Amino acid sequence: MDLQYTDTMTGEEYNELRLSVGWREITERQAKSGLEHTTFLMAIRDEGKIVAMGRILFDFGYTAYLGDIIVRPEYQGRGIGRQIVERLIVRTMDSVCEGERVMFILGSAKDKEGFYEKLGFKRRPNEFSGDGMSMWRMK
Repeated sequence: MDLQYTDTMTGEEYNELRLSVGWREITERQAKSGLEHTTFLMAIRDEGKIVAMGRILFDFGYTAYLGDIIVRPEYQGRGIGRQIVERLIVRTMDSVCEGERVMFILGSAKDKEGFYEKLGFKRRPNEFSGDGMSMWRMK
């Protein structure tokens, strides 16, 4: 396995990955716009085929949203997701000054919470934070 790490991918590839893990497809416009407005993107290919990706939305202050950590099922369990998360965190921390802290937040896919806990994330609610919440709207 000779994986190539890059910071680009197409909206079509993004949707292809989403579908591979059972997520809903989004419109091509949403996929393209989301990728264009991503602060830090990591895409991984195997012989040119997209096999994994992750992205950070960062305000360059103190809040970074870790989104869309997707690894094709046949590539899971090889440490690829861990590498993506760790590299994106390093990339984000390289953007702040010495002594500054960044809060990384995420919305875990169902039953993937343990993966993030191994990387240092804490479940909510906890002693410092309430429940995480989300809402989908359709126009």
